[in-house]
Amino acid sequence: MAAVSQMTCVRCPGDLQVEVGRAAVDEPGPGEMRVRTMMSAICGSDLHHYRTPAATRDQNGFSQWALGHENTGIVDAVGPGVGYPAVGDRVVVYGIVGCGHCVHCRRGEDVFCANAQHFSRHRHGTNAAYLLAPARNAMPLPDDFDWEMGALLSCNVGTAYGALRKTEASGDRPLAVFGLGPVGLSCVMLGRALGAAVIGVDPVAERRAMSLRCGAEVALDSSEPDLVARIAEAAGGEGVAASIDTSGQPAARAVAVDALRTQGTYVEVGVGHDPTIRPSQQIIFGEVILRGSWIYKRHEWEGLLDLVRRRQVPIKTMITHRFRPEDAVEAFELANGATTGKILFDWS
Repeated sequence: MAAVSQMTCVRCPGDLQVEVGRAAVDEPGPGEMRVRTMMSAICGSDLHHYRTPAATRDQNGFSQWALGHENTGIVDAVGPGVGYPAVGDRVVVYGIVGCGHCVHCRRGEDVFCANAQHFSRHRHGTNAAYLLAPARNAMPLPDDFDWEMGALLSCNVGTAYGALRKTEASGDRPLAVFGLGPVGLSCVMLGRALGAAVIGVDPVAERRAMSLRCGAEVALDSSEPDLVARIAEAAGGEGVAASIDTSGQPAARAVAVDALRTQGTYVEVGVGHDPTIRPSQQIIFGEVILRGSWIYKRHEWEGLLDLVRRRQVPIKTMITHRFRPEDAVEAFELANGATTGKILFDWS
């Protein structure tokens, strides 16, 4: 095992502040691995921490931990009893730490584990030079996927993949994506790769432009009047077969349901305030399906890799900025402006 005692990490006290500091590096225990981070990323959920009042984060004990849950790197050390991974393996670290024993964890659905831990809430997160995690959280990163792709796949693209699987996206099922941040842009690219005509919706002009570069056929301003009619027109007159909301905004959620054709499917990804849904008009009479989607399941990893490889999905198109960890303050200020694509930290 490599002898390492201290590491650089990015913490978030809240109140729109981040700090680059130092933390102790622990040796892996039984069933654990230590990963030397090569690339990490800022997720939209990290910005929730960034915007939270400092008093709340201190009260919850969150501010002590390195922030983040998106990373990829090289296994640096393993604890007793670990068969896979081995030291030197290239891995992505799955972002939720399940108990490993319950029925959900045994199915590879750690997201539903009642005793799950979360990076940056219960332990150091991924915006750090080293990450300690259960070995079962190691997802193999093939040699034909570079570090930037690994960081994107770890949560961002994976979250989109989990949502897209619920829509049955295909060439005869037009898709509307509401919210064109990194997860929304990933939905655009994966939906296009599956053959769907994709309509992007967002109030920010820069993000609409990015969605067109990522494969959207049409990008609409969410503030324009008659948005449902515009979506229906873009979808051939009938409405979309499926819609995904990544924004969490009540107005977007309501329009995303109204924009569906009969028996369409709506998938909610963005965490936010409760929407106002009219069950009779929106759900019953149109026989539409409403589904939630968190992040991808561990057992979906190989399917995600296969889709990106086979369809040559240009996931790196969404990257707009790359930073060194010591420039984290600038990176988070930029991300908080909600006009960027994906922002990465290079730890190599």
